[in-house]
Amino acid sequence: MLEGLGDRRIRFRLASLTDRDLNFAPVERRAQDFAGYIRTLLKILDHSPLGRTLVRYASLQDVSVGLDPLLEPHASYFYPNQNHFDLGYQPELLHRSEKGISRYLVSFIAGLRRVWHHRTGNGPDVSLRPQDFLRLCRFAEADIEAVTHLVAWELRSGGASFLWRHLLAGANGDISVVFERAILEGPPRKSDTAALRAGFDQWFAERERANACDHFALEVMDMALIQQPAIVGLSPLRPGRAAGVGMLPSGLNYLEGAMFTGAWYDVPEDDFNAVHLRHIEQDIIQLLEKEHNSR
Repeated sequence: MLEGLGDRRIRFRLASLTDRDLNFAPVERRAQDFAGYIRTLLKILDHSPLGRTLVRYASLQDVSVGLDPLLEPHASYFYPNQNHFDLGYQPELLHRSEKGISRYLVSFIAGLRRVWHHRTGNGPDVSLRPQDFLRLCRFAEADIEAVTHLVAWELRSGGASFLWRHLLAGANGDISVVFERAILEGPPRKSDTAALRAGFDQWFAERERANACDHFALEVMDMALIQQPAIVGLSPLRPGRAAGVGMLPSGLNYLEGAMFTGAWYDVPEDDFNAVHLRHIEQDIIQLLEKEHNSR
């Protein structure tokens, strides 16, 4: 159940933490504490239909979850080859506070949604051409933000409003405002999908969100070029795949039929990202030429 990932890494099988009757063997205090925090998150998400379903799906996929002190407190990262996602470390004083729990929830929901993206074949893939990879990464992050808001809204509707307040007061509070408006003004039976689409679109309104996403995506491509250069940056983004990030466990896709045309979705890169992208494209061309000449 507990696996070491280096001297400062903690890792648990998610399915083991959903078993309320499980008795832990003695492990170090920090690991026990982390398992307790995850159990708290699972209990909270059990009150959200979407959150509960995402947890169930990840458990059935035998996903593990861990703690990485090198990640930002609000961040998470999924490793498809290891079937594992890490959460960023929270200062101990925040662990029992609504702020700390909210941060963990945001990163945990994001990790669960990334599991869903990759296991359903809709996640970003470094085999895509660089521009297409950046584009799909943006769509995936916009979807994660929208889905996080829906989970928070479901919790709020059930009486637990602290996560919603955390989102509303945070850096992405503009998404919260647009999401709530769409929920309240949309058709009763379609308000969730309308709000998800509104939240997804609003993500692109802030250029810094897209730039930060591009920056991280370019670093991922850089690492992939070192580790598996033969498959990086060659495949085009097939029609309809971008909209696939909006697929929900219910079978509905709130992005179905979306075209994603126009400047709203094609956020211009900042100068640093543009240079970084150009270098990656040149590296891919050189690798292809080298492979061609070696034949």
